[in-house]
Amino acid sequence: MSQFLKSHGLLRNPFIEEEAQNDKVFEDLVNEAGYTFNHQAWDKFFGDPPGRGTSMIFGVKGSGKSALRLALEKNIEHFNRGHRERILLLSYDDFNGFLEAFKRKREQDRNREGPVTLDDFRLAQHLDAILVCGMEALMAELKAADLPLESLERYQRHDLMMLMAFYVSGPPDRYNRIMSGLGRQLLPRGVFGGMGRGIKGVLTGLLTLGIAPISSQMFYRGVARSAEREILVRDRNARDVERALKSITRGYLKDQDVKRKGWRDDDDVRRLFMTKFIDCVRSLGYQQIVVVMDKVDEPSLINGDRDKMESFVWPLWNNRILQLHPNLSFKMLLPRQLYESVRKASSEKANVARFDKQKIIYPFRWGDKQLFDMMSDRLRICRADPSEPYPLDQLFDDSIQRREVLGALDKLRQPRFVLNYLYRLISETCAHADAHDDQPIRISHDIFYQVTATIGEDIRQYYQTLGESPE
Repeated sequence: MSQFLKSHGLLRNPFIEEEAQNDKVFEDLVNEAGYTFNHQAWDKFFGDPPGRGTSMIFGVKGSGKSALRLALEKNIEHFNRGHRERILLLSYDDFNGFLEAFKRKREQDRNREGPVTLDDFRLAQHLDAILVCGMEALMAELKAADLPLESLERYQRHDLMMLMAFYVSGPPDRYNRIMSGLGRQLLPRGVFGGMGRGIKGVLTGLLTLGIAPISSQMFYRGVARSAEREILVRDRNARDVERALKSITRGYLKDQDVKRKGWRDDDDVRRLFMTKFIDCVRSLGYQQIVVVMDKVDEPSLINGDRDKMESFVWPLWNNRILQLHPNLSFKMLLPRQLYESVRKASSEKANVARFDKQKIIYPFRWGDKQLFDMMSDRLRICRADPSEPYPLDQLFDDSIQRREVLGALDKLRQPRFVLNYLYRLISETCAHADAHDDQPIRISHDIFYQVTATIGEDIRQYYQTLGESPE
């Protein structure tokens, strides 16, 4: 193998990794500024600037959805380095924590009738989970960059402090540390401000025999308990939330109407929270928020079940959210099975989702020339001099014409299959070829046809294992 690679000027095998998440070769490719896919869906998915506009991709496992996502994320990273108005990326793909907290809280509900199912996870819970992701993304940005918190208007500082108090995740010590620091930054009392508030509290307490301070304490406690009761996707002790909320004026919290019961499934409350979040983020210098939704088949409560995936995703297919704000966009990378839900949607559901406005990409397929270019790029980036092109057909004997290579790639259709195919071709070549000191070792005509003849059976077995059919 090493002789084959060396004979082509390759420092490593370009075709050894089939999973984009662990693919160092692909990572090096997308680290090149401006790298894009030669794919007809790229511009529709990518947007301009990167991430703008809601789009949905439906594809089978191994179709390259994860690679497309990684390329988008890297392009956003490159964009942020060169522009003052940045893009905030939210990864909505780790659902287990949200679903487990939701299930646990619903099971503790004394008024519950029947078992908890994914049908109970509604739009409000999706938006709560996305706001949790939003707070985490913003905290990471605060840590990595000097965000101008002082540029926020006072009402925005109250907005952000409330959202953080409700949605910052993690263990209690982390939460309390974050909220204490944010309180000092967003709503500093100052020496005289704190003293004035203290004196006012003492005087009021004396005049009212302590009734006002108790009333104020009960108000903050009531808001904290309400947030803990109505937000189901994360666990948080109400005492910690109460402590964080005390940085915010009582009058502001009264205006938000969040002390009441019954906003657990209230979409309008979450839309208001999302709008507040967008407003704060824009004032901090971001032009766009991009929510990337991926891996909906992976949570333990779903485990690849098509009906459960549909129950989970459907509430978020709501045009009032997907097109809530021009500076908020969703990029959904979804299993192919869910496209049937789109195709067979009732008129009522279709009117809510307005799929005609969401830039749907289906089928998500690769053409032979696109796969050829992708594999040629992988060869180039693995060579000692990655600046010069190295077309894929350089690996093959001269008797094998490019159209034959393209024909094989056309049958494979998916990057995962092509990577496995090329790895097998090279392995078989290394097992049979003699080394030549002065010439590149090439894939012979016999080995090419021998391995290519097995393509159909390999693909059939793969999809049979998944319980799917090839596109």
